[in-house]
Amino acid sequence: MISFRRNTQHWLGMAGVGLAAAGLIATLFSFVLAHPDNYFFVAGGDGLQSYYATAYYAFHDSGDHFSGMNYPFGENFNYPNLQPLIAWSINVLQRLGIPAAEHTVGITNLVALTSLLLTPLVLYAILRRTRMSVVYAAVLALIIGFLSPQIMRLGDHMSLSYGCFVPMLWYCIIRMQEAPRQWRWYVLFVVGSLLMGLVMLYFLACGCFFLLGHALVLAVRRNRPLDLIWRMTVAALLPLVLFRGWLWLTDLARDRPPNPYGFLVYMSTPRGVFTPYLEPFHSLWQAVFPTEEITFESMSYVGLVGTGVFVASALLLLWRLWQRRRTPGRMRGRSLPHHLHTGLWASALLLLFSFAVPFTFPGFESLIDYLGPIKQFRALGRFAWPFYYALSVYAAYYLYRLLRYQRQRHVPMLALPWLPLLLLLWAAEAWINVSSKAKAAEQGAGAQAFMDPENSPVQQLTWANRRPSDFQAIMPLPYMNKGSDRIDLSGSANSIYHAHKLSLAMGLPELATYVSRPSLEHMLRHVQLLSSSLIEKPLLRQFPSDKPILLVVAPDALTPEEQRLVSIAKPLLQAEGVSLYELPIAALAATTLEQERTKAAALLPTLPKRAGNSYASTDRGVVRNSFDDSPDRRGRSAPGALYQPLETISILYDGPLPTPSDTSRYEASIWIHGKMDYGYGYMRVRQYSNGNTVAENTSDGRLTTEIAGDWVRMRVLFRPQPGVNRVEVQYGSRDLLADDFVLRPLNTDVYWFDAQNHPVLNGYQLVP
Repeated sequence: MISFRRNTQHWLGMAGVGLAAAGLIATLFSFVLAHPDNYFFVAGGDGLQSYYATAYYAFHDSGDHFSGMNYPFGENFNYPNLQPLIAWSINVLQRLGIPAAEHTVGITNLVALTSLLLTPLVLYAILRRTRMSVVYAAVLALIIGFLSPQIMRLGDHMSLSYGCFVPMLWYCIIRMQEAPRQWRWYVLFVVGSLLMGLVMLYFLACGCFFLLGHALVLAVRRNRPLDLIWRMTVAALLPLVLFRGWLWLTDLARDRPPNPYGFLVYMSTPRGVFTPYLEPFHSLWQAVFPTEEITFESMSYVGLVGTGVFVASALLLLWRLWQRRRTPGRMRGRSLPHHLHTGLWASALLLLFSFAVPFTFPGFESLIDYLGPIKQFRALGRFAWPFYYALSVYAAYYLYRLLRYQRQRHVPMLALPWLPLLLLLWAAEAWINVSSKAKAAEQGAGAQAFMDPENSPVQQLTWANRRPSDFQAIMPLPYMNKGSDRIDLSGSANSIYHAHKLSLAMGLPELATYVSRPSLEHMLRHVQLLSSSLIEKPLLRQFPSDKPILLVVAPDALTPEEQRLVSIAKPLLQAEGVSLYELPIAALAATTLEQERTKAAALLPTLPKRAGNSYASTDRGVVRNSFDDSPDRRGRSAPGALYQPLETISILYDGPLPTPSDTSRYEASIWIHGKMDYGYGYMRVRQYSNGNTVAENTSDGRLTTEIAGDWVRMRVLFRPQPGVNRVEVQYGSRDLLADDFVLRPLNTDVYWFDAQNHPVLNGYQLVP
């Protein structure tokens, strides 16, 4: 075993790795190092949101509360992708009088590049403990470190870009196996994983599951080291329990989505692990082995050399098993270092988990319902990261043993130059991996202008006799409400960019949400602000003042609901490609309920009662289903509702058009409960002529904005095609609770009375 205090060559090798890594980073990212405050690794999407959230927290917040979004409630700071540990550190410096917050972009960039520097150093330590020479370990540490799957996260997911985290935790696990009774490695693992969890929870989960995998692999061996196994198990479970308890104590929201979307979508695949995704190797591979394109979350690419070693080892294992079957007692081959053997099998277990095994097998998908908090880790592909490092170290060791075998047989390197060629191929992929990110980052100049209050429309607001203190929040249009997996309003790149920029410049929070798994109640109340004038907006009563909202309107297509908000707002100015409007709270709160009640009181006595105690404003045919006879009594306006717990397509209506041969526009609508355990699915209308589908219209539940209380209105507009003799209205969802289905011509209003004898118009309760 290596003596880390006395082995001078070892430490010289470590220094060489550090210098080489620093030199490579300085060469590729020289522009960032020269001007760290002026470059976004990605100037949009999740990357921009991370920079913004970190900066806003550093300037304006403290503790575990982030107030920059989800106004007026704010958020627990673990959810907005702001890297809590880094944001908190910058915030502490700011409150101590050190102007760190204005350098948030630079600090975030430098921390990410520091991680890039540390990754080869940690891998060098692991390779040296795996019996490799100084020079060889140094070269391979650089290659493995710069091919790390975390590098491709630079920019898009800064909190996932720390390549040194998984190797650090693995190093602690290796030292546990070498010295099972030295508690410092268990303590370092627990503390390290908790700190990493405060940057991104996936690192904590990845490390703890990796350690549990080690304990499981050791437990199935003949000579079970029970003392080591129970210590490993405690060290793996303790961070998970502590972090879960801390979240429970600090997170005030108790209605976050229990079943996030993506568990069987954002998983890893063999293609994402073993086939190249960067050019030119991707095109060459596709030319030889045509396969489907690799999705982003499935990527944990081990490199062509790693793939080759994996295939060769698998074939060799099969051959040995065959030989052992034919010749019992035959030599089993050379053994791996103990920690590498255990780590490889433990990471393989995590790789299977990242493939969603066994949940993708027929009949096993229902097991997901019993995973509890594990379901929150919906991007399973990220659990393939330990396999990348374990297989890469194994490949390095495999080639190293072959090199030693070649040297022992005195075969000249030039006679069998396989190792230099393989290392060149491996290094080429690593270079492409890191240099492509450097090129992308070079396009992100302009961060200083984004962060500088003097470079914003704030000064121009004085021309309209307005100051930042005259407003209480900023609302971007196109509107943004993302992360709940129920409603997904993505806004636009322009509206998000300028809303973030003005929010930092003015110190105003955003009346919008871009966080993971927000409170369903908060989400519904925010999106309800876009609802029609037939719906009250109770969120406005929770605002701390009557100050107006500052609308930031980008020159992008607006929905009719967004256009309505602009129409009731007062224009202030146009600057930097956006328009600013003042939206009074009174105008946003105004409804037409009183007018509609007056109209209904005058009209209803003149209308004949139809089937189902309904009334129609014209003589056209309509269909209404109140589900009064359904066994589920959780109705909206009266007892009785359609409930379908399974994921299936429910048939809401299947029959002729209410008015045959009618070709005017129709609306099919239904109200679904917005706080059920799964997403809102979709509503579809199919038109048939003599059994053949002639038209189909679909409405995506993620885009709905009509919300009354806890109920969400879904509708599909369609125009009957000539010759249609049958219409089918479907609803595809899981855990569906629905009520008040109406199929009507768009020019015909349908009335009825609810259980309190209050009038209802087209599903809208006129007396909320």
